[in-house]
Amino acid sequence: MKKIIVISLSIIFLFGCMTRNIVPRNYFILEYYSHSEKDELRLDEPFDQSVYIEDTKIPRTYNRKQIVVRHFGPRITYSDNNLWGVKLSKIIPNIVKKRLDSYNMFKNTQRELFTSDPDYVIDTSINNIEMYISETLYQARLNIDFTYRKRKIEKPLVTHSANIERVLLQQDFDTFTQTVNEILLDEIDKFAAKVNIHNTNGAQAIIAQDVISLEIDPALVEILDSEEDNAGKGLLLVPAITRTENEPYYKIYDKYGYERSAKIGEALPLMEGAYSIEYGSGNQDKKMIKKNIKIYPRYKTIVEPDWGCLIVEIIDESRNFAKVIYELFDMDDGESYGSEFPAEVELGEQEKIWVLRPGHYKITLNNEPFNTYSDFTTVLIEEGSVQKLTIVMETDEEGNPTNMAGAGILEESFLAASKEPLKLSSAIHINGNMNIDNELNEDDPEITITMNSQLENYLIYDKDPLYYNMKSVIDLGVSKSSDTDFRLASDDINIKNTGIYYFIKDLGFYGRFDAKSHFFDETQYSSEEFYSQKFDENGEALGDSVYSDKIQTKSSFFPIELKEGVGINYRILNLSRANLSFRAGFGFRQFFNRDVFVYDPAGTYEDNNGIEHRKYFELASTKNTGTEMSLVGNFQLPFNLTYSTDADFYFPFDNVGEYTFEWENSVKLNLLKHISLDYKFNLKKLGEEYDISYLVKEHSLFLRITYFLR
Repeated sequence: MKKIIVISLSIIFLFGCMTRNIVPRNYFILEYYSHSEKDELRLDEPFDQSVYIEDTKIPRTYNRKQIVVRHFGPRITYSDNNLWGVKLSKIIPNIVKKRLDSYNMFKNTQRELFTSDPDYVIDTSINNIEMYISETLYQARLNIDFTYRKRKIEKPLVTHSANIERVLLQQDFDTFTQTVNEILLDEIDKFAAKVNIHNTNGAQAIIAQDVISLEIDPALVEILDSEEDNAGKGLLLVPAITRTENEPYYKIYDKYGYERSAKIGEALPLMEGAYSIEYGSGNQDKKMIKKNIKIYPRYKTIVEPDWGCLIVEIIDESRNFAKVIYELFDMDDGESYGSEFPAEVELGEQEKIWVLRPGHYKITLNNEPFNTYSDFTTVLIEEGSVQKLTIVMETDEEGNPTNMAGAGILEESFLAASKEPLKLSSAIHINGNMNIDNELNEDDPEITITMNSQLENYLIYDKDPLYYNMKSVIDLGVSKSSDTDFRLASDDINIKNTGIYYFIKDLGFYGRFDAKSHFFDETQYSSEEFYSQKFDENGEALGDSVYSDKIQTKSSFFPIELKEGVGINYRILNLSRANLSFRAGFGFRQFFNRDVFVYDPAGTYEDNNGIEHRKYFELASTKNTGTEMSLVGNFQLPFNLTYSTDADFYFPFDNVGEYTFEWENSVKLNLLKHISLDYKFNLKKLGEEYDISYLVKEHSLFLRITYFLR
């Protein structure tokens, strides 16, 4: 019981260490900045007016505690952890009042009607107050209207409208709030300047609100002239149709010919206006140009693709990377777009993306010219599509690529793989096997040489946050020694299913379901004939003793071993050449036995004639629950070596002391095209279901020939 508590507490502690920290809530306020006051607006004598400043009108979208975040388009979100600590409808008119009082603008300003009967009213109205967020640009936006009017009359005497956007130099909510605060105070100053001009020079002093007559105080005119250009910024997106991280760059030109560059697939912030873009692979005369692309404020302009993309992959017949130079030509005029080596993706290299006009192209290998009739292939590039061309090379005895064996657009094209995260692969292996196994006798291991075949199928679904992996292995083999005929040596069906839901980057919930069985009856052989008798799980004899040199110990498909588990998966390594994950959770085990017998040496007896009779007892079906832990990894090593490991520990609740573990290790060395040397070393501590109390060690050395079905 103590061990169960310790294991459970360890799992809880592990989960606690991995969980994400709680994000605190932040509250922001608008406040008065006295350092931003303008002395030229301060009056020696106030206007003999009593002014009532009403609460600010705010539409429902913005009249809430959460700060509004707009994503350059119609979508908005509310920040749950960044909130207004003040009520905007109250704080904005309070700041207006304090600003006008500091400038000595009116004889009396008030926020409540019951203090006196005011002559004039100041209205404020918020249209937008929000943070604009894109991949590359953060902006603060304040859209506000001010109105100055007589109390009994709705027609305004002075109006001021502002729709200001400012880029945030630091992309956080503190900077956003301070920027909005500064914009608000600046616009109050401009509104105050207009009210001053109106009350000093009369209603005709401001024509069409913002055109100032020449007789006005130059200091006030300067304040109004400082109004910002409200053209605003929008986004330009040249879409990445290949959906990779290695998209090429393109050039953007404004109406003055000013040039800048951006990466395809990344939104670029630009001021409102018309632009031209230049894009494509090859020399300058091969570039494509698109003109008069309009950018609008707070809007993402997406360029419709009129180009296609090409990715070239070069492998050998064993599907290993082949470093062979290739050159791309235009089929119409024979001009070269350039030469490249393919990327070795397993080492983290990025594949070359060719951005091309729609049409036919020719690819040659080993520095062959355009007019070659050997080592070449062609490809059709269509508008808005991606083609991943796979070229397969022949190799010599040392594994060096020589000539092209074939080329084409395979089913697992890059575009299909990017849109469909489901991948399926199959292979047949023919193995020569030398096996050393002490499962039957700890001190006298059995050595056999076998030939067997394996059918392996992999199905992977990988689309964040979901990951699913299914592996099935069907293993059939025969063996022969000097004193026996061909016999069934291996007969296994092994299916493993694992699904993971990542709720943060490397931490997720997992579920697993494994099944293990076999096809044919299993028979044990002896070099000499012997008497044997079978007993059921209750000890009742199943017939009389039989005299033979063999006995059937397992029927077809039984035993069936099932493993299920749920828990937490932590991805320790997730690199291009190394993957390692740790899992811990609750496990379930079932062993379904029917006509499954084990030999009991203690039950062997001699009859009255001194003849030995061996007893075989039927195993009962069992099931239990417990705690499971696993460590699963795969590593790409130098010298064409691959190492994989899978360690599985299980602690049953009803008998923790009888824990089991299975540790599978596999090392693969690629020798030639379809030939590899595989070494497997497995350790097992099996439970009562197998009636084996010692540590089982399995060594297997395969000379494997592989043919890929898919």
